[in-house]
Parts: sequence; structure tokens; C-alpha cells
Amino acid sequence: MLFADRRARRRILRRAVRCRGRAAVPFAFAFAFAFATPTVAAQDVAQAAAQRPHVSVMLSGAVDTRTASHNETIDGAFRTVAVQLSRPLFTVRGVHVAWLGEVMPAMLVTAGAPPNRVPTPATDPTEANDPRRLERYTIRDSYGVGFAPLGAEAAVSLSANTHVLLNVTSGVAWFSRVVPYGKATQANFTVAPGLFLERRVGSRQALAVGYQLHHLSNASMGGANPGMNSHIFSVRVSTLR
Repeated sequence: MLFADRRARRRILRRAVRCRGRAAVPFAFAFAFAFATPTVAAQDVAQAAAQRPHVSVMLSGAVDTRTASHNETIDGAFRTVAVQLSRPLFTVRGVHVAWLGEVMPAMLVTAGAPPNRVPTPATDPTEANDPRRLERYTIRDSYGVGFAPLGAEAAVSLSANTHVLLNVTSGVAWFSRVVPYGKATQANFTVAPGLFLERRVGSRQALAVGYQLHHLSNASMGGANPGMNSHIFSVRVSTLR
């Protein structure tokens, strides 16, 4: 806290200017040190702020959906409501690392096959001549739930109230219909890396906005594995514990 007060800094600067020769050096050095170094209290607040466990609710919506196998555009959507839990693990050089788990009780996926992937009697007569199987290639809604217990979040403090978050979650999801289309499956594995900017808005609240690349696929356990990549923007509200 030494020299943290602005008035004290001004007095040091004026005294350094009035002095001559070697007498000015200690005062100038002290002023520069006090100005460049954050106070101990500010450092403690910034360090402690990113280490607190939190419970979060996150709303997400995709701005672009594509197949994972060929990066072809899907005329669809991806929306989720997620509940996240975070618990601090360790800190390395100012980077706070925490375990991050996620439950997605509500997922809505609108997906179907790109036009060039819809089977025809010439390309795949078995699929094309079966109305029930052909329906799997049309654009349709699927509802699902997800569980992602394998995750981590790294936080870097920009200030006592502002942090940059780099996180990833990984788990499984089940949908009411095949996702994204065709010979894929209702059950999928998921992984979602993300980048967020978080701002503390109260003693126990935080608001974060960011981007996620949500990937789902069946790990080739179905007849086909086109997979789906969704470019998502998310808003997260957290309660600190």
C-alpha cells in the first residue's frame, strides 16, 4: 500500500522536481515504482476474484452450422440452455485453472443433409426408396439433453473485475432424432472449446459473453458419421460462492 495514494505520488513528484543532482534520483525511482506497480490490495483482489467457485446458467445460439466431415453448410440451428459448475484447481503464473462441468437439460437442434448429400435412386436406392429413412435427411427439429463432466477453464485477470476465460467442455448428448442426418445416430459425443470475456457486476455475480465451437459426432459408431460443427455465441450469468 506504500505510495498507493495519488496525493502521496504527487508530493513525491514535486519533491523530485525541486531536488537537484543525486538527491532527485531516489525520489524519481520511488515515484516510478509506485506508479508502475499495482497496490497489494489490487493484486490480491484480482487474484482471488478468478479463483472462486461458481454456478452458472448459459444461453447459447449458433450463427452457423456445418457438417464436421466435409464442412458443408447445414440450413439449421443449434440452441442450448446449460448449467455449469466450476471449482478452482491451481494457479500458474497468474493463470487460474479450474475444473468445469456442464449439464444441458434443454437442447434444440435443427439439422438435415446438404442438398448434395440427399440420396437418390441412382446414388443410394435403399435409402431413397424408403420414406422413413429418407425423412432422416430432411431439415427437422431434434430435442436433446447433454452431460459434459470433462472440462476445464483458464482465467487471466485483466483487472480486479475483468477476466479473459478460455474453456472447454466434453461429454455426451442424446437427441430425439438422428443428428445431423441420414445414417448418423441419436447419441453423440460432444466437445466445445470457447473464449469468453467476463465482467464482475456485483460482489457475487458475473456476466460473460463469448464464442464456442461446438462439435458433435458419433465416433463412427453409426452407419455414417457426418458430425456437426456449430459456431455459437453464448451469454453466461454466474453466481460466485
